Amino acid sequence: MEADVSILSTKKGLLEMMNLWVFWYLSVVCLLGCRVLGNVVLVGKNETLSFEDIEANFAPSVRGSGKCGTLYVAEPLDACSTLTNKVEPVKNSTHDLFLLIIRGGCSFEDKVRQAQAAGFKAAIIYNDEYGDLVAMAGNSAGVQIPAVFVSRVSGERLTKYAGDIDVEVWIIPSFENSAWSIMAISFISLLAMSAVLATCFFVRRHRIRRDLPRASRVREFHGMSSRLVKAMPSLIFTSVLEDNCTSVTCAICLEDYIVGDKLRILPCRHRLPQGI
Repeated sequence: MEADVSILSTKKGLLEMMNLWVFWYLSVVCLLGCRVLGNVVLVGKNETLSFEDIEANFAPSVRGSGKCGTLYVAEPLDACSTLTNKVEPVKNSTHDLFLLIIRGGCSFEDKVRQAQAAGFKAAIIYNDEYGDLVAMAGNSAGVQIPAVFVSRVSGERLTKYAGDIDVEVWIIPSFENSAWSIMAISFISLLAMSAVLATCFFVRRHRIRRDLPRASRVREFHGMSSRLVKAMPSLIFTSVLEDNCTSVTCAICLEDYIVGDKLRILPCRHRLPQGI
């Protein structure tokens, strides 16, 4: 019984641990999926927004933990001519200067080069119409700042926070071959989870097997000692005592008593021949 309780307790513990690992595993996958779908993140005092984007294939990719900056609207908005933005970096601030530009009027490459010439460290271009995002192509020669393309809805929301130094805009590195990256990390996580569960199972099983013989010895009954048997009361069976007996037949061997048999009286008041 104790072994069964231990096994049930072990199974319950393993199930709880498995549920925890599955929850963690799904959380990692969801987090990775979110990062792939939204690499432009706005962090305000009371809200955090994530925007789907496409990186320009002619601009350098963001590395490390990402780039953080303060967002400004381009002047002119399409950045197809020399920018007139007069933006001074904020003292004691580690934020870079990001430029928000609308699509149209000239190529993506021209917009990014104008932003770079004006001293901005990243360009966020948003669509001038509602629709799907397109790839940004161009000549990479001389382009030194990252550039991403977001939807018109995203651009309109970002415009509301332009110029606010208390709002951070992050461009987070995207995963190369993101689908394969997620699959690889998921597979490694699954292997780690399986290894931990297997280790816990075998360790617990070994402990149960080690403790089981000890518990069996405690529960094992070796019979009554000869000293206690001899101390039990006895009597001689006679025809005179026959009426006082609970039965004329032994309850163990189911044979009739013979006059003269010496019987021991059990605690249950049955009589038992001494030879048994």
